[in-house]
Amino acid sequence: MRKRFVAITAAAAALSGSVILANPTSAQPLAPAVTESANDVSAQATGGFYAYAQTDFKGPNKRFTGAVGTCVYVGDGWNDSIRSARTSSAARVELWDNYNCSGGAIVIDRTGYKKIGKWVSSYRVITSG
Repeated sequence: MRKRFVAITAAAAALSGSVILANPTSAQPLAPAVTESANDVSAQATGGFYAYAQTDFKGPNKRFTGAVGTCVYVGDGWNDSIRSARTSSAARVELWDNYNCSGGAIVIDRTGYKKIGKWVSSYRVITSG
């Protein structure tokens, strides 16, 4: 049994030496990494929803859009004024109580919410459609 262990150890040492001694000039350069800037919205998935000033998807409305994962303030004109909301695609969107996507939240999809209290201040697209 001792001979077998010595032979395996010698073979492993020989192989590890050949890897270490490989000529680095024969190596191919790595392709440059592809990176996306967090500010390049065109490269990011986006989604959105329709907000309505009245319940039951009625009254003045506005389409809100954003990049997936980005918190967006609804603006002074719509802050605490969204009374119903839904997406028009398979997107899912979180509606948040505070301007910075904190506090309470609901998730809407194309079925939406017909009656929302006057509390929505921001949103975050969680899946694009």
